[in-house]
Amino acid sequence: MPDRRPSGSRPDVRADVRTASRWARVLLGQPRLLLAVKAALAAALAYWLAPHVPGVAAEYPYYAPLGAVIAMYPTIKASLRQGVQTLLGLVVGIVLATVVFSLQEGQPGVLAVAAVVGVGTLLAGIRRLGAGRDWVLTAGLFVLLLGGSATTEGDQADYSTGYVIQVAVGVVVGLTVNYLLVPPLYAGRADERLRSLQASLADRTDDVAAVFEARWPLEGDDWERRVAELPGTLRRVRDAVQYADESRRLNPRWKLRRRDLGQEYADLVVFERVGFHLQDMAEVSGILGRRIGRQIGIVEELAPVVARAAHAVAEVVRLRGGDDIDAFVEARRRVADLWEAIDEHRHLPTTDTSGGVSIAVSMGRIIAALDPDDTTAPRPDDDAGEADEGGGGAGSDAEGGTGPADGRAGEEPTEGGTDSTGPVDDPTAPRDTEPRR
Repeated sequence: MPDRRPSGSRPDVRADVRTASRWARVLLGQPRLLLAVKAALAAALAYWLAPHVPGVAAEYPYYAPLGAVIAMYPTIKASLRQGVQTLLGLVVGIVLATVVFSLQEGQPGVLAVAAVVGVGTLLAGIRRLGAGRDWVLTAGLFVLLLGGSATTEGDQADYSTGYVIQVAVGVVVGLTVNYLLVPPLYAGRADERLRSLQASLADRTDDVAAVFEARWPLEGDDWERRVAELPGTLRRVRDAVQYADESRRLNPRWKLRRRDLGQEYADLVVFERVGFHLQDMAEVSGILGRRIGRQIGIVEELAPVVARAAHAVAEVVRLRGGDDIDAFVEARRRVADLWEAIDEHRHLPTTDTSGGVSIAVSMGRIIAALDPDDTTAPRPDDDAGEADEGGGGAGSDAEGGTGPADGRAGEEPTEGGTDSTGPVDDPTAPRDTEPRR
């Protein structure tokens, strides 16, 4: 008789396997969980091997798991470095305790403990010991008090030897497990942090634009708090990139997916520059929005121009690395519009336009950091249309910078006007810094 049970009632073994495999990948993708599994396995193996070590070291098997834990770090390079430095620190502490023990009779006393701690603290200041500096005092006190409780110097020497050998066994086991069992690579995590930083920089630039779209004086400082968090974020991202670089050292998995992190470092440098200029923009915007002092100001007509330019720059930051040519062109036009608007108010005192000048300079530097080759700068002829016959149209210099927009027939174009990063020097133009009559 055929089985008429619904097909869904029969357990799908393949679906269960896929589910288990997916969860395994998720769990193994958690660095801390993976480190915990490997540390537990290394400690267990070290403790299992410790009694089989020949010689007197077999009497001290409990130090082998300690060595395995000491050497278990997320990256292989860090594991090797920490293991070697820890062994070196242990040797220094053991030698110190042995010397102090040999200079006294009987059980170690108060003066012996004081000598080990005092001298050990000085030796722990040697930077070349690295992570081993923390183990100089520990090893010295262990060997002095535990090994020194024996009645003979031979027993104390056996304890010191067993201590070092078993810790070394644990370190070797830890390095082996870390090397063979899914040595982690963190390049993907560095990429995620960089993309998140890029989005954060773009959002903070939009926050600055919103300042010039709001009513002044401003209330609240939430946007300033978000901008102030950028230095900490940049430090964490730099640590992530350096960590990813370290994770590929001595890593056998790197041979299967060779990839240079030079682009990640280049992106990081660019974003650090953008963050620096963005903080300067935010500081100036806060001063203007709260109307703090009179040394820096901005006329009301410039506020919407600044907002449009800031939004355009934010889009450049957000789209960098993708199809961003149009965004660059638009941002450069908006910044050029801002400089032209500032030029229209050059008859005013410098303090009335200094805020706009400062922000325009910062935005120009952000664009330059994102596009150092200046390959997308708009040219004057893009908007000039057809030039009058015989008349001097807008020209451009040999480097692609913009020339004057009001050239005259039969004359060499002057160097006045504005470009995407600021006003070009014109010796015939009036200066805001000249004494006024």
